[in-house]
Amino acid sequence: MTIARAELVRQIHSAYPGDGYTLYHAHRYATTLELLNRFLASDTPLLDIGVSRLTDILKTHFKRPIDTLGFEKEGPTPYGHHYFYNLNDCQFPDRYRTDLPRYGAIVMAEVIEHLYTSPLLVYPFLKSVLQKDGILIVQTPNAVALHKRVKMILGHNPYELIRTQHDNPGHFREYTAEELCRYGQQAGLAPIYVSYNNYFDYQYRPINGEHPPFPQKKWRYLNRFFSLMPAGFRPGLTVVYQNKIA
Repeated sequence: MTIARAELVRQIHSAYPGDGYTLYHAHRYATTLELLNRFLASDTPLLDIGVSRLTDILKTHFKRPIDTLGFEKEGPTPYGHHYFYNLNDCQFPDRYRTDLPRYGAIVMAEVIEHLYTSPLLVYPFLKSVLQKDGILIVQTPNAVALHKRVKMILGHNPYELIRTQHDNPGHFREYTAEELCRYGQQAGLAPIYVSYNNYFDYQYRPINGEHPPFPQKKWRYLNRFFSLMPAGFRPGLTVVYQNKIA
């Protein structure tokens, strides 16, 4: 059954009241659910790159185990099974994991920009754990969003400095849709859907690093502003690939 994105957002708000971080990302999470509802075959196993609030939302929505992959200790989790693997290790053939199941869908949401390893090395690994006709959903900030262009015109670097924390280094590289489509094609993953979105609710934008639990209505105009922008100027980018060849 198809569920409209607005209803998915409402469900997320109902399930996580007062959770400013989740509500800030609610439209992005709803976009992911909508795409999985559209492209995913029923009862197909799912892999979420990184354990996050989205993992919980995926399990609740699809009512099935959601496996995860990332830095955490390997083993069973409340969601499914977690596999330990650092995607930056895709550049080292001897560290390549070849023992993972194959999935009908992989979600890599707001992850690729945190990797210092080229997608040309990461995508083949993800393809290796995708079933034939399986999909990969990649969400990432739009490298050429309007606010970043304005900052650059004003002489300011729109991209943050690499952080000192090893486990949270920030963004190494942001991408455009054209770049991500090209990477997918080179890795044998066919781009079947591309969209620029305003899927952050700026009423919950962080204040001093914290997302407020209740909407700050004075920022509502930012939601409207970005939604009226030409697509390529919007802050969010989503690309869906399909593994046409097993």
